Amino acid sequence: MLPPGWVRVPLREGTRDAVEELVLARLRHIPPHIPRDHATAYRLAVRQALNAQVAAARAANGLDLYLPVQPRYRAALAASFLVSEVVLPGTMSPRAVLDALCAGRRRDLTDIAGFPAVRREYVRPAAPERDVPLASRHVDYALPVPRDPHRYLAVTFATAGNGDPDSEFTRAVVELFDALMTTFRWTLKAEVA
Repeated sequence: MLPPGWVRVPLREGTRDAVEELVLARLRHIPPHIPRDHATAYRLAVRQALNAQVAAARAANGLDLYLPVQPRYRAALAASFLVSEVVLPGTMSPRAVLDALCAGRRRDLTDIAGFPAVRREYVRPAAPERDVPLASRHVDYALPVPRDPHRYLAVTFATAGNGDPDSEFTRAVVELFDALMTTFRWTLKAEVA
């Protein structure tokens, strides 16, 4: 379940329509600090930034990108999460893979939708040379796909929060994402004969 104001951008099919919906429909109301004569340039900049984010998500084998698009308390939330597919060759069981991910690292074995998963939280420093002006807090989950020992979902969350990755506000945004992950459920698709 998504929090209010968040949207899903599918990365395999329907991406263009989703981006157009985000840019055109959701940006009809330009933020008050943007002069009216700059509205077109603002929309173009948002479209370009969103297209760059979509391209990076696809390059990471992304299935779906989730973004907050509705401002809260007159400010946009600087956060997103990506759901990606990972296929591992070999014969290790999913539990052995998760145990290996946890070994010697700051990761926790947890439970998502009744199945074991790995959760990792860390801070990535600012990288102005890559156009990343703020440090960000990240949370990654790795979940084995039921009935397929070679496929996993990686759910990667990032937030700049209020600019301080250790602030109470930023940690509250992480708690929101962790709460969202507790609503995750697997569904089986019926096979068409």
